Amino acid sequence: MKSSALEVKLVSDVRNCKTCQWFWGAVPPYGNFPVFDWNEDYPKEVRDQHQTLDYISQKPTMKVKACGEGQVDSGIMHGCRKAPIMTIGINPNMTAYFPSEAGAVWAYPNLSKNERYAYYYRHHNVYQESLGIEFIKENIKNGTEIIAEQDGWLLDADRCSDHRWLLLTIAYIDGTEKQIEVAWTDQLRFVVLVDTKNKKDSQKLSFKKGEVIGAKIDGLTGANKQLYENSTGYYQRYVNVLNQFKTIMKGQPVAKADLSISEDVAQHDMIACASPGWSSKYDIPTQKITKNCVIDNAFVVSQLIQTRPAVIVIVGGSSMEMFAKVFGHFLTDFDYYYEVEKENGEKIKVIKETYQLLKETTEREKFLNIKTDDYELKSRIVISPHFSYSSNFVEQARLSDAAWQAFQADFIEDTQILMKAGRVQENSWNSIVPIRIHGKDDHIKQQLSAPAWDVLMAYYYDPINMLADVLKQEYDAKRISYDASISRLKRTEGACQFCVNDLWQFPEGCPYDKNTETPPAQGELESVVKEVIATH
Repeated sequence: MKSSALEVKLVSDVRNCKTCQWFWGAVPPYGNFPVFDWNEDYPKEVRDQHQTLDYISQKPTMKVKACGEGQVDSGIMHGCRKAPIMTIGINPNMTAYFPSEAGAVWAYPNLSKNERYAYYYRHHNVYQESLGIEFIKENIKNGTEIIAEQDGWLLDADRCSDHRWLLLTIAYIDGTEKQIEVAWTDQLRFVVLVDTKNKKDSQKLSFKKGEVIGAKIDGLTGANKQLYENSTGYYQRYVNVLNQFKTIMKGQPVAKADLSISEDVAQHDMIACASPGWSSKYDIPTQKITKNCVIDNAFVVSQLIQTRPAVIVIVGGSSMEMFAKVFGHFLTDFDYYYEVEKENGEKIKVIKETYQLLKETTEREKFLNIKTDDYELKSRIVISPHFSYSSNFVEQARLSDAAWQAFQADFIEDTQILMKAGRVQENSWNSIVPIRIHGKDDHIKQQLSAPAWDVLMAYYYDPINMLADVLKQEYDAKRISYDASISRLKRTEGACQFCVNDLWQFPEGCPYDKNTETPPAQGELESVVKEVIATH
């Protein structure tokens, strides 16, 4: 049996997709990694997740079936299919790829039923799962261990990005250093079981004599193994925006609403399959994978058309570039790029700097407008700095390299004050110089000249408040609203059968009764998806 509802079909379509041979053909480039299944279809622990801004590490959750090691399943959107806010990034991050004790324990769902998979993503909040380090160590393959000859430090674990190869740099307490090369197969993974220490501090050793620095793993199976949850900065970042929005709306009912990730905010990735990153460092054929997933299979287009979000938060400039490849025709009155002429005369579009886009989309309304004969969608577009880095969201002045050089020449004493106070931040991503500012009433203002302060304020960003103010703008415009009956933001227009359908019924049903609304005619949403794709 197969449901005709688009949101339900996406479960099997995405989960079973093996289109990208780079990910799935022959020997997959990454993995294998620890995977697990549940002991029941709809665990209470999954639906009872609560968002937090605290740092949570290795907090016990439920007992699961450890299923050995495997590939990371492709993923669907996290959260309610009718949430009014949708964040969109590029693809899931493969945290277990990175060589460290934390990298050794990360685990991924390999659920035996589609309904379990659907339930996992419906309630996914701000956590990622891991297994216990002792369980990992119980599965070391004898004879593969690298054992510490003395107390010491792991100075570096340099993993090759396109091969299962690792170079360990070890320093011992007696001053000797050694390098060890390690290679492994996709079926027998090598893990690092200690953390790197860049400095040789005798009070902060990486390991003691006789400890296992790293080893190959074989096994990782068994019933009723403890699963742990770990808060993840990427998923937590927008919680700050929701909280600031409620602060701005003080005195109104929405200020006391139980706004949360997975209910009021759905989180989507345009590429369904995980990788360690999305830069040229990883030698990923990004254009081909984007065409397969975003254009040909149209997964993100299908979900967006069904969800009809009021606000779309695009995470970073690279995400915006990918989003524009498929939705550019429908981004009205939005100059998100500038043109550059190559040596051969060809003109190419270059996406504007992320914080420039943040400023433009928070200060001026920009929309995704999709209209066909039977369908209409108008979603506010806002560009956010990348969620993975907390430093992206601190209050700061951001000067181009040229502007910073001019500032130093014009304000010599002010520059010295900023440097001495540690306000000039390092930035390896582009030529922007971030200067840390603790609000418009920062005490350092009193130490700086008025003209210098005015320059900093001209380049000042408060990303959390800027993103929260967009929600206030949309609330004031009545494009999002508070629903007192659910103490949340009102759901978006249209029926939804994701939680209650012919294939499964979640025990809590649909809290918003969206399953009782008349669904669109069979094939109606799919035809809209085809029209959108045809314009790319």
